[in-house]
Amino acid sequence: MNPVLLRLCACVLLACALSACPETTVNEDFGLKPSVLKTGDWNGLWMPLDDDNQIQFTVTDAAKGVLQMTEPDEKKDKPMSFHLRRASADDKMKLCFALTRDQAAREPKTQVYLLRMPEEGVILAWMLDDLAVEKAIKSGQLKGSTQRVKDDPHNHLDSDASNYTRLLEPQFWNWSEPSILKRTQP
Repeated sequence: MNPVLLRLCACVLLACALSACPETTVNEDFGLKPSVLKTGDWNGLWMPLDDDNQIQFTVTDAAKGVLQMTEPDEKKDKPMSFHLRRASADDKMKLCFALTRDQAAREPKTQVYLLRMPEEGVILAWMLDDLAVEKAIKSGQLKGSTQRVKDDPHNHLDSDASNYTRLLEPQFWNWSEPSILKRTQP
């Protein structure tokens, strides 16, 4: 079952901050350049296909690819900010890296997700396979560093163009199980 994107991201960030769960972090400039966003494609209410809760996306800086996500029913929750950055120089490629930073952590870390830009009112999102990233760093396929903390990999990927292309290979994402968001209202 696909998780609700907002809750999943928040839970992953919180759990990683409090424990030694697997993680892969990046610098805030990871990706080729900011994705230019069209507010009409993003702004509005969206619903995960496996949940009844809605989330709201609001473009806060279209030129820099900055998107804010909130859950309208949860007034206590702080908005999450995503910086969308191009994963490929190919303009036809609809995939981008979604970077989010946990400012509340003792040492703020930027996490990376993969998103397919909205198409026909649908957004697809994938989480990174931290174990596959660890293996690729150790073998030299990806540039970065990795260390084990309580038997879990803690990876950091360098902001290097070769990483962006390589990271789009199938072994790094569970392509068959994306989180799916459907637009409910603009």
